Amino acid sequence: MRKLTLLLLICLSTFTFGQKMIKGSITFRSSQNVYVTFENTEGIQAGDTLFSEVKGWNVPVLLVKSLSSTSCLCLPISNLKIDETGFILAKVPVQEESLPDHQTSDDLEATKSVNADAIHAVSQVKKETKPQPRFDGRIALTSYTNLTGDSSNQHFSNNQRFRYNLSFNAQNIDSSAFSAETNISFSHMLNGWKGISDALKIYSLAVNYKAGKSSSVTIGRKINMNMANIGAVDGLQYEYTHKTMTYGFLAGSRPDYYNYSFNPNLQQFGAFVSQNIQTDNGNMQTSLAFFDQMNHFKTDRRFAYLQHSNALLKNLNLFASAEVDFYTMVNLQPKSTFDLTSTYISLRYKPFNNLSLSLSYDARKNIYYYETFKNMIDSILDKETRQGLRFNFNYRPFKKMVWGGTAGYRYAKSDLTPTVNANTYLSYTELPWIDAYGTLDVTYIKSSYLNGMVYGASLSRDLMDSKLYGELKYRLVNYDQNNSTSTLMQNIVECSLSWRMAKKLMLSVDMEGTLEASGNSVRVYMNLTQRF
Repeated sequence: MRKLTLLLLICLSTFTFGQKMIKGSITFRSSQNVYVTFENTEGIQAGDTLFSEVKGWNVPVLLVKSLSSTSCLCLPISNLKIDETGFILAKVPVQEESLPDHQTSDDLEATKSVNADAIHAVSQVKKETKPQPRFDGRIALTSYTNLTGDSSNQHFSNNQRFRYNLSFNAQNIDSSAFSAETNISFSHMLNGWKGISDALKIYSLAVNYKAGKSSSVTIGRKINMNMANIGAVDGLQYEYTHKTMTYGFLAGSRPDYYNYSFNPNLQQFGAFVSQNIQTDNGNMQTSLAFFDQMNHFKTDRRFAYLQHSNALLKNLNLFASAEVDFYTMVNLQPKSTFDLTSTYISLRYKPFNNLSLSLSYDARKNIYYYETFKNMIDSILDKETRQGLRFNFNYRPFKKMVWGGTAGYRYAKSDLTPTVNANTYLSYTELPWIDAYGTLDVTYIKSSYLNGMVYGASLSRDLMDSKLYGELKYRLVNYDQNNSTSTLMQNIVECSLSWRMAKKLMLSVDMEGTLEASGNSVRVYMNLTQRF
């Protein structure tokens, strides 16, 4: 039975004095990179970390590989699913103000303090009298084309799919206490139709009412960030906040396992309590949730979810989560149990500004994605490198150079032999003569059914004053399959172009070709996005 699960991976970061946050937005996402656009990138450098806001926290999600005057090419550093309709945040230094001859630094600080107090008082009055509305969204048209050929007859088969997406987030509609959000997609094959339930996917569709300063009620389909592990909820959600504590409950159903449609037969209800404390080192958050999930009012699963994140030291952050099941079936008879079924622990340490280290242990259940477009190698790497013990480092020895890597180890009961994987990359932000961003990377993987290497190189640069951005990438795949004498040898070439046609209109094209002995394949991704 398939089950949609969204696992929230949070590693808190500490705030630094003398910095401010600027907002950007995701304009394009390839299989490996994420492109983020800002009004300007002054103060951002290659190797910097970009953040996404999750329930008021700034969660590190992207690493800047290269940048132009208004855009950044980034590498994902978190398994957290980034909402393309939301904001990406960057920390940049605050420019020091020059002082007139007669003004001292103490005078300036006093002036800043008085001004800040005045602005804060005015903003508080505004908040109390009339909430400020905010609206943002996007419309996107996407085409996926997959051409595959057989080496024996050189005949290519065409598989083409189209997708249309609408998403928006309306806060305090008409300065009221009501807000709304939605994320809807409609997709279909060029020469195939399986019905509306297969084509239409509603990922979120909800209305929220803020009942005073402490309470909120949400009706519809929405993922609750305090209980993100269970995925979307169709029904009613209530939250109440008092000082550092937040309490909530939900009642409704789960989306259908197979087509993500509304299924009232998959009932669920649960409750949670969460504490959020600000310490000298940063935020400390702990949440505990209990759930009962049913199928036709018969218990499907009964479990608890515990999540904790903590800035242990100034530059050391911890995130841990666990699931405990209380219900099982023995000889078709329901029994109570206490079974630790899922565990994730992550430590992130930044001893210096140019060095970041992380260590994680992953024993979570597999995640099922309904719409994922990855080639065979990406799917293998995702499956074989996610679970187990994992180490990650990122080091910037020079201003324009970034060196990083990961290493992982997993030995599950289902594995005949341990799975070992390692990856390292070296990037330079401004290559001489061509002013491009270059990266070399090597990946090694050894599992019970295959072992081998992947070698890669890429070049990317701004081609037309932040209007046109391009990337070239090459990968050589050499895998031996342990259960046979066959060898998987592939040459993968990728070319990406992103064209900013207008301030909020973006066209992206990504072409990837795979050459191997059994046949060749070409994948073409085209996306046209209009933001509003």
